[in-house]
Amino acid sequence: MLDTQRLLTFATVVRVGSFAAAARELGYTQPGVSQQMKALERDLRATLFSRQGRGLKLSEEGEVLASRVESLISELRATEERISAVTRLKEGRVRVCAFPSANATLVPAAISHLRARHLGIEIELFEAEPPESLEGLERGDYDIVVAFRYNDQPTSASGEGLFTVSLLDEPMVLMMPEDHPLARRKQVSLTEFADARWIAGCVRCRQEFVNACDEAGFTPRIDITTDDNLAVQSYVVAGLGLAMMPRMTQSFVKHARIRTKPLLPERFRHVTASVLEGRQNSGAVIRVMESLKEAARELTALDI
Repeated sequence: MLDTQRLLTFATVVRVGSFAAAARELGYTQPGVSQQMKALERDLRATLFSRQGRGLKLSEEGEVLASRVESLISELRATEERISAVTRLKEGRVRVCAFPSANATLVPAAISHLRARHLGIEIELFEAEPPESLEGLERGDYDIVVAFRYNDQPTSASGEGLFTVSLLDEPMVLMMPEDHPLARRKQVSLTEFADARWIAGCVRCRQEFVNACDEAGFTPRIDITTDDNLAVQSYVVAGLGLAMMPRMTQSFVKHARIRTKPLLPERFRHVTASVLEGRQNSGAVIRVMESLKEAARELTALDI
């Protein structure tokens, strides 16, 4: 078996190019680094380095280890993190990661339901957009991830090893200023706005918008892009363009002079909650998932 600390030291030596530089970075003495590398060579029964003037050169065996060491360390860390996660869940500590608008709506309501039932579950919150959040779940960084996808987008990078439940299908709406000529209409179609200027949101929402316009028969003129939901609304109110956004973005902040209209044909953002397979039966996970579903039902029922 290989010693994890020796692998970490080896990786640092390879990256910085010398025992002395590795010692400075790791806070060791140079003889200490040298001893660790000799011990690693004994473990492997191979010579990893050869001297080249004042520098070091990897041997063939060293090149093989260097090509694998980062992935070995990543796997070890992920394994350690997953073991720690099981312990945390048994203790009622759950790490929840959600995208920004869910962290402002679904997640607070879910935590409120948990607190009301005095379940004693401790929630640690994180914020990230998919697919990065789901990749973090696969690495073991989080216990539950609230994510979203559109019809033509995958759930995650790999889609494997996850247990996923649907929370809600969130309608897309068109945002316009209150003085827009069509502001009194109950519903609108994208085809009516082929010549409009547009404000676009996050990368995935922007792609869904472009796809929707393509299906409507035109290429949108996108003048401004921003991930800030409030900024999107402010630009719309200022008359700089229209925006197609998920309805949830206006449930926690809505500009007083903005108007939102349902779209025809309807388009939806699918909001989900995912855990690693095998974790869905943990008591703490079950309770958090139930609370997320309850919060989603309440949000769906709101007439925003």
